Amino acid sequence: MNLDSLREKLASWTLMNAPTGFEEPVLTAARDALAPLCDSMMVDVRGNLYAEINGVDSAAPRVMITAHADEIGFMVTSLTNEGFLRFTRLGGPTVSVLPGQRVRLLPEGKPPVEAVIGVKPGHILTGDEAYRVPPVEQMYLDAGAESAQQLTEWGLEPGTPGVFVGELVPTSHPSRVFGKSIDNRAGWLAVLEIAERLSKDRPAGDCVIVLTVEEEIGLRGAAVAAMEAAPDVVIALDTVPSGGTPELSDEELPWTIGAGPLLKVRETSGLSTHGPLRSLFRKTAEEHDIPYQLIIDTAGITDATSAQQASGEIAAVTLGLARRYSHSAVEMLDLRDLAQLIDWTEKTTRKLIDKKQLQRI
Repeated sequence: MNLDSLREKLASWTLMNAPTGFEEPVLTAARDALAPLCDSMMVDVRGNLYAEINGVDSAAPRVMITAHADEIGFMVTSLTNEGFLRFTRLGGPTVSVLPGQRVRLLPEGKPPVEAVIGVKPGHILTGDEAYRVPPVEQMYLDAGAESAQQLTEWGLEPGTPGVFVGELVPTSHPSRVFGKSIDNRAGWLAVLEIAERLSKDRPAGDCVIVLTVEEEIGLRGAAVAAMEAAPDVVIALDTVPSGGTPELSDEELPWTIGAGPLLKVRETSGLSTHGPLRSLFRKTAEEHDIPYQLIIDTAGITDATSAQQASGEIAAVTLGLARRYSHSAVEMLDLRDLAQLIDWTEKTTRKLIDKKQLQRI
């Protein structure tokens, strides 16, 4: 797979601003991208997008391949008389990296407003204060306004969402990039690429491509989506915090970028990957020389956790992409992992030809 093409596509998806609860830009672009690939499409009231690709065998398992649309972000809570904005977090932006970060605020019906999270001047920090990060409740956004009235004129009000600012940046390494919202635009790009392949060469069973909302605040969209789609199999594609950096030991996060996509065996407080499905993915990887990493008990859980509980008839698995600097403005990804994830998921989906494959005993 051409990594330059993947990089360009990922760059376009990461530029979209879609914090949790405000996913419309990504949902709209995804609907347009899927329209020529699918046999039917719908969007539920919650915002989940469903695109159906009909299979060739009605007796084969129905497969849901899913990723989430939302990114971490911010929400304005109040305006000060002096023209600053207090805020809270949407999802889980890492608090320690917030001071000094650029934020793009997204007022309804108005142009975006650029702002920065204020930082006390280093020249007057004293003692331990120089090494402490203030709580979010004490932080503020500075959009350059002179008053609350000016902020209001710009369309800013309590409830206005915002996101980190930053385009996808290629590194000097030919396959590594960093930027905002790699979680989970990389997962979504993988799903879209898989959908394109399946539309050209139909799989055995029906495949429903699902783009979910509100993953970052409790896997909310996926719980609804699995009920609506009624699959036999759920394959969730997401990004996962990575090890391999100086501050992390091999025991803490023993997987890294560039060593292949991830197969989750168990999530800390959620998914336990369906055994026969896990075995099928491993067999496919071995047959096609696809490198992969087994991971257990990661921080965080994925949409597969809520989706598998939608009924007692769902076999679920999470496949992941290692990302450095999780939930910051500059998450880093290796595009080779992304290309391998696409191949792996497509090839394994084609092997799902009989519901008996899902039986544990």
